[in-house]
Formats: sequence, C-alpha cells, structure tokens
Amino acid sequence: MSEQGLRLHPIIIVENTIRTAIGLLVLIFVAGVPLDIPILAAIAAVALVVLLVFYYRQWKLTFVRFGETDIVVERKTLFKLKKTIPYSRIASVNLNRGVLNRLSGTSKLMVNINSGHNAVRPEASLTFEQHLADRFRNDISRHIYRGEMPSFEETEQMVRFTTMDVILHGLFSVSTQQTIIGGFFLLNSIVDQYRITVGEADAGPGGTFISLLLFFIFLVLPAVRHMIYYYGFKVHRQGDTIFLEHGLIRTYKTSFRISRINAIRVKNTLASRLLRRSSIEAEVVGIGSDDGSGTTRPLISLLANDAKTQSLLQELVPEFIYERQAEKQPAGARRVLITEGVIASVILIAVMAYPSLLAYDAFSGTGNGIIGALLPYAIPIVTALVVAAIAYSVSVSLKVREVDTGEELFTFVNGILDREAVIMSYDNVQMVHVVRGPLARHFDVSSAQVFLLSSMGKSMISSGLFPEDRLEKIGNIVMERAAAMKH
Repeated sequence: MSEQGLRLHPIIIVENTIRTAIGLLVLIFVAGVPLDIPILAAIAAVALVVLLVFYYRQWKLTFVRFGETDIVVERKTLFKLKKTIPYSRIASVNLNRGVLNRLSGTSKLMVNINSGHNAVRPEASLTFEQHLADRFRNDISRHIYRGEMPSFEETEQMVRFTTMDVILHGLFSVSTQQTIIGGFFLLNSIVDQYRITVGEADAGPGGTFISLLLFFIFLVLPAVRHMIYYYGFKVHRQGDTIFLEHGLIRTYKTSFRISRINAIRVKNTLASRLLRRSSIEAEVVGIGSDDGSGTTRPLISLLANDAKTQSLLQELVPEFIYERQAEKQPAGARRVLITEGVIASVILIAVMAYPSLLAYDAFSGTGNGIIGALLPYAIPIVTALVVAAIAYSVSVSLKVREVDTGEELFTFVNGILDREAVIMSYDNVQMVHVVRGPLARHFDVSSAQVFLLSSMGKSMISSGLFPEDRLEKIGNIVMERAAAMKH
C-alpha cells in the first residue's frame, strides 16, 4: 500500500464537468428561461470555463492515501474534506467502467462500507488508470478477505447466460403493471392509426404519437435498460465469494462474501411465470457500484427456467437452501381479506357513483379511438376493474402467500401478479414487528414485518396473515440467536 498522496486520474475533470453541465441544461430547459441562442451560447461557454476551472482545482487539491490500516481521501479546497475508511469496515470493493473510462483507459474503484445509512452509494469513488485500479483492488481485498483475492479474469465462469437470455430477461422482468399499461397504450395507438388510415377519424394533434411515447416509457425503455445493464452477464462462486460482471455501455465488476448476504429473493413476473422462468436477487449491504446514483439489488441469476434456477441456488448459495414445510394462510385470513375487500369495494362504488354521472355528461360524443370512446364510461369501468382486482387479489393471496420457519432460515412467499419467495437468515434480521389490526384480532390472525439491511439501505418484508404465535416464533428465534452470539 502507498502512504504517499495520490491524485486521481484527470479524466474526472471532464466527467464531472459534463455531468454538471448536463444538469444545468436540464434545469434551464425545465425552468423555461426565454433566452436567445447567442445569449444562451455565451452563458454556456462561461459556465463551461467556470466548471472546468472549479473541477481542475478540486482535482489538483484532492489526494488519496492507501495506508496499512485505512484509506484516506483528503480534499484541500475551500470546503475541506478528510474521509478515513478503515479496511475493517469495508464490505466490498468493485470496479466500474463507463464510456469515458474505456476511452481513457481508466477504472473507477468503488469502496463500500457495511452501512445501512450509506448502502445505496459507495463511500468513495476513485478513478485511476486501469492497471492501478486493479492493483489497489487486490491490495484492499487482501485486507478484507485476509488473503489474495483472485481477479475476475482468473475466475472460471460457472454459469453462461447468452445474449438471448439477456433479451428475455429485459422483456419479461418488467413488472406486470408496467406491461399492462404499456400494452394498453400500444393497442390504442394501433387502433387510432387504423381509424385514421381508413378515414373513420381525423389525425389528432399527436394522439397516436403520445400513445406510442407512453408505450415506450412504460415498457420499451425499462426493457432496453435491463438489456443494456445486464449485457454479458457472468456469475461465479469461488470459495465464499460470489463474482458478478455485466454491462454494455458501463461495465460493472462486483464481488461479495456469502456472509454479507442477508436474504435471497426468487422472483418472477406474470409473463416470466407463464414461461416457467424466475430470477434470483441477493440482499447485500455495501455493494453500491453505480457511482453515487444508487444501485439495484445485485442479481445473481437472470430469468432462467425454474429447474436451472433451483440448480443455481444450490451452486451459488447453498447456505440458503433448506427443507421447507410451507404453511398457507388459515381460515381466519380468508375472513379478514374477504371482509376488507367487501368494505373497500362498497366505499369505492359509493364514492365514484356521482363523479361517474358527471363524467358521462361531460365526455359523451367527444374524442376518437379507444380512449375517446371509453372516456364517458371511464370512471365506472375503472371502478369495476378495481373491484375485480380486489376480488382477484383476495383469491390469489389465499393461494400464494406462505410462511415457513426452519432452524437457521425462514421464508415468506408473497405477490399477486409478480411474486417472490424471500429466504432470510435469523442472524441477519434487524427487527421483527407482529401487527394485528381490529379485524385481524377478531379473527385471531396477524402479519409480520421483518426489517433487514440491504443494498437499498434497508428492506422491509411483510408476511401474509397467520396465527400470532406462528409469527412471534420468528422474533423469539431472532432474539435468542442474538443473545447467544453475544455470549
């Protein structure tokens, strides 16, 4: 390790300037400031020079020291900063390469501490030449893992995901709600265009375009984002460490110890469930690798057929596999859910009756396309759909929601359209709240809220409705194991 102060690579001057300039342009555009082109160009030129000078000075006066026990980041500008990161507190150290990094031959070294408060973003983002970043990562990893950390290139890739797997994951991992909304707008745009083509309607002021734009925002954009983000997905476990690598435009290289995993989520959407595919996520603290803008939970398997998913669970995280004896929600839960559903439906219908009459009078005979034809009946239709959704959710909840308590692990299964099984370790639970509302108390059932530290800072997983003693057992085991660990 180097005790001498090192400067970061000067490419961060360009990167920070571009990022701030884009932010200022967006702010000016949103504010709608009425400026002539010459004036705007002059302001932009001055702002660019000011930003370059500011970030150059910040770069020149910022130093990083890699000591024997900690990393020190010190900035000697007007607003001074000295950040000390002990190696003992570091949860993971990752590599991140964006477009500018690739062009300049650099890498970002992302240092994350094991903190729920700062779990979403790295504690330090340090840009060096690629060979230096690799060397520093290995040196830091030696302190974290108490031994030499193999590089990503030295590890054998256990699981291969093809480009088609990435495409399927992008298409079918989008939430079912977004898929339904996006599909509706696509259908509306097709019908609008057909009516215009056959002369049944005049071309409105961008009606088809707006529907296509909403389809793109709700469905296409998230799917493409997933494809770009997870392109070239690789996963491997060596010893007690899992290695992840993915990304098309910006590449991510991440590794974390199995001991850092607080829970495993096996997830599927309605579309992926019809294809018998599911994905695996891990709740890991201190895994932020998105350069300060936050990150999703690390995915350790793209959508794969259910047999392959079970195989990957066994290969990657056998510590979270156990013999489950799932319990469905009891009769008391059925009574609570049906009663709540009926009450909610009656209140909704009563509230929406008068607005429905007003909407019919206001929109009769106006508009084109599906939206125009349905507009007078929009409120009754939406009300009927919500009532149907309530009835459907009650029925599915009784079939899907489960709880299971093993000796070392416990599982909640939740979801109506999109479903997940969350496997948690008692030792990593922060709190357990058992909640009983008036109806739940009457029918002798309760729900549990389990709080964990996660890659998103913190995570709360709720159970269905089960007997109170069944759920309190989880909290009792957590407390007993916590007391035993102290001794």
